[in-house]
Amino acid sequence: MRRPIQHAVVGAALVLACVACASGEGEGKRSDLPSSASVEPSRLLRLPVVDLPDDPLSEQDGLNGPEKRRVIGEVRNGADRIIVYVTGQKCGLATTREGDQENLSLHVLGAWPEDGTQGAVALPYGPYSHTSANGSGGTWASLSCGKDAMVVKFSSPNVSKTLKHRGSLDVVKSASAERSVSIVVGTGAIRERVRAALQDHS
Repeated sequence: MRRPIQHAVVGAALVLACVACASGEGEGKRSDLPSSASVEPSRLLRLPVVDLPDDPLSEQDGLNGPEKRRVIGEVRNGADRIIVYVTGQKCGLATTREGDQENLSLHVLGAWPEDGTQGAVALPYGPYSHTSANGSGGTWASLSCGKDAMVVKFSSPNVSKTLKHRGSLDVVKSASAERSVSIVVGTGAIRERVRAALQDHS
């Protein structure tokens, strides 16, 4: 049975002044940043599914309630494999390490702010809830989860110079942090705005 080594679940949104994919952000103003209208359907839940024949979470799907898990992206970073997914009103990421693909080295799950108002607003298309966890092998990840986008910051001792990825996501390598990468998940237009905001804050 596959066992997650770290599993963090956010039950309520944390009000933060920054989102974990950039350093030195100031607190954003809602009037300056595109936001997610609570009455509109989630664009995150409508992203295409990525087929993973060797999905390490597949055996756990029946244990987590009726909400179907949809894998929407995968990043291969040297020895690390990063999977991003959505389930109901939650965002998740799971990682495995080379040589141990059956056991998760890291698992983070967070829900988007329920009322559409609470949470970090420093990036477009928020608000975002935020959670983070340490994993095995010196890995660490933070997850910012919104209704229409999610942003991941992943740190590992072995960040590859060439990363391979699939799905509705962009990978942004930090010039100031050699051991970390940021992953922006969403539609093309949303990713463009969020990437620009990350670069402005870096």
